Amino acid sequence: MENDSDVSNDTIHFHYPLFTSVYGLTLAIGLPLNSISLWVFFTKLELRTAPVIYMTNLAISDLLFVLSLPFRIYYFATARWIFGNLVCIVSGTIFSVNFYTRSLLVTLISLDRYLAIVHPLNSRSLRSPKAAKVACAIVWLIVMLWSIPIGLYHQTITGQLNVTRCYEGFSFGTWQSAFVLISLVITMGFLVPFIIITICFFAVVRVMIRISKESQDFKKYKIIRLFLINVGVYVVCFVPFNFVLILYGMHQARYFSVRKIVQLFVAHAITVCLASISSCLDPIIYYFTTDAFRAFSMKSEKDTHNTIQLTKRKHQTTMDGTSPIT
Repeated sequence: MENDSDVSNDTIHFHYPLFTSVYGLTLAIGLPLNSISLWVFFTKLELRTAPVIYMTNLAISDLLFVLSLPFRIYYFATARWIFGNLVCIVSGTIFSVNFYTRSLLVTLISLDRYLAIVHPLNSRSLRSPKAAKVACAIVWLIVMLWSIPIGLYHQTITGQLNVTRCYEGFSFGTWQSAFVLISLVITMGFLVPFIIITICFFAVVRVMIRISKESQDFKKYKIIRLFLINVGVYVVCFVPFNFVLILYGMHQARYFSVRKIVQLFVAHAITVCLASISSCLDPIIYYFTTDAFRAFSMKSEKDTHNTIQLTKRKHQTTMDGTSPIT
């Protein structure tokens, strides 16, 4: 970030403790939650269905994101980069592309649910596990292609007092050349997916309105809740982030000048934090909106209950010397 003459030092550096706190909290919550999610997906659900495959890839993306945070936490806590240029490139790139990896994967989840509700019979081949794996592979290929140019802009910079910086301090020339890339990634990685997710949501709602409220159809209403939460996360976490990022990039590239740069600077820092905490929300969404997670949880509770009952019965048998009725 380039220091503007009309921004005080206190304003410039307020984001250091803010980022340190938010990233630390995101790491503390996101690391165990996403790790547990992956454990459940791989060991209990075994990637049998397309939604599970999509959510597994989403959990992998979120886990990679939180694993990049320790470097940011140290940097913003000390205002000094000590890990070298390569770590700066890798951690900065993972952080940046995660926002759009998530967008593409949530789009696949929304499309899968749209096909399952609106075109259940004609879309079976498109909702197969094999098709889901191919779709995820395409997403990761796109992300890898985006990572190459994005990584070129995440270089260490030696600033005043010979202090090495990372994630900030970009020059006017860097912002100008990067703005085209920022616009392209936001368009293809956020705007288009957001439009698709919204269209899928309203299409599903339209179909559900026509469905009679019979017990056999009740479970399908959970799909609407999943869509609603996905759209809500986008609105809260990603719409402000991408909108402010475009304005901030245009200002830094000198395409237009913002009089109240302090407010824009603060808005940029806050929206980055909002987008970051979304990696903690996904595992919560999995649990409360995914039948598979709930079924696994209920099964675990049932197994635990049965084990306790069996232990009690064995204990009773040992105490009174009688055998339980079977």
